[in-house]
Amino acid sequence: MINNLHHLFQTIWQKIFGIFLQATDAFYRVFVRLLYHSKIVGVLALFCLIIFVTSISLFLSVFKEENSKKESQSKSQNDSQGFYAIDVGQGDSSLYITNENQTVLIDTGKPGNGIVQKLEKILGKYRKKIDVIILTHPDSDHVGEIENILASYEVGLILYSPIYDVRPDSEKAIKNIRKKNHGLTQPVFAGENLSFSKSIEDINKNQNENEQMYFLSPSFSGIATFASKKELAEDNYFSVVSLIKSKDLIFTMADAPQKIEKVLVSSADNQLFSSSSVSAQVSETVDIFSQLPNFTGEEFNRNQFDKIILKVGHHGSKTSSAPEFIKKLSPTDVILSYGKNNRYGHPHKEVLDLFENGTSTSSTSLNSSPIRIYRTISGAVYFGE
Repeated sequence: MINNLHHLFQTIWQKIFGIFLQATDAFYRVFVRLLYHSKIVGVLALFCLIIFVTSISLFLSVFKEENSKKESQSKSQNDSQGFYAIDVGQGDSSLYITNENQTVLIDTGKPGNGIVQKLEKILGKYRKKIDVIILTHPDSDHVGEIENILASYEVGLILYSPIYDVRPDSEKAIKNIRKKNHGLTQPVFAGENLSFSKSIEDINKNQNENEQMYFLSPSFSGIATFASKKELAEDNYFSVVSLIKSKDLIFTMADAPQKIEKVLVSSADNQLFSSSSVSAQVSETVDIFSQLPNFTGEEFNRNQFDKIILKVGHHGSKTSSAPEFIKKLSPTDVILSYGKNNRYGHPHKEVLDLFENGTSTSSTSLNSSPIRIYRTISGAVYFGE
């Protein structure tokens, strides 16, 4: 049966092809005679031929473009999940792509760093939506390209440090961002989180198995603490510190100084960190880096994660990376985001020594292993899912 159908289709195709050849031959004979007898007809025929060839070329170009678009979308959906620390020079920008193919951009880097083109290399040329943007604090080396991002991408949600709403200069900036973003734009506080599950049912069903993003700082009470002090003028005290829970545990510190890190290490009842959404679930006696209930309201052990990844605070400045914080966290991998030959001398020797001489307790081994160090000056750092 199949052979008969194959033979039938082959016969029909041969007849169609024969008719096409006969028509082409007839057209050629008529065209030659007309060209001989009339220059005008010849010019018209040549014009038609040019249009025909151009149309075919345009069709092939569109076909190729559509194929490239499909390949790009397929790649962004299947091959790019994970965490990226993007090379933006002396600045900071990270991208997280969830297993559900949602995108979270943490900061945009300094002005003119080409972040849009760099995102295209990761997301593909034709993907034009970012689900969440987090503006950790108003420093230009972290948020300098936000307007270009908004001009190039549709954005679903922008979360920003509440320091924007406290000071007149940054309040004006966030109002401008809110006007340009058609999605929701709002401050984020410690104790809030984002879930990347497809539905509420999935969240309730398998809470510990879902990807989550937790916000560890700043707290509302922390802003009240600094409101009448000189720290109010220092953006870094109000950096949005986040924790991503996936197959890895990823801490992104923005420019949070040692004071914030020490608060995270110490009691969660400290006024700077405590917030109503988590205060009822915390305990002063719990080691927050072996079990993390006072960050998140959940209890999960570090050994369930492949890696403990730290995006080092403040580009490797000695103002961040408190030794007691690093010792408690015991990361397996650290990322330093900074520019070559920067005027600040980042990363500072004290910080490099801390990581180069430190060890981490591996989640897959009882033995300690050296902390792996990555630098964005060598290009984007990627941890895949």
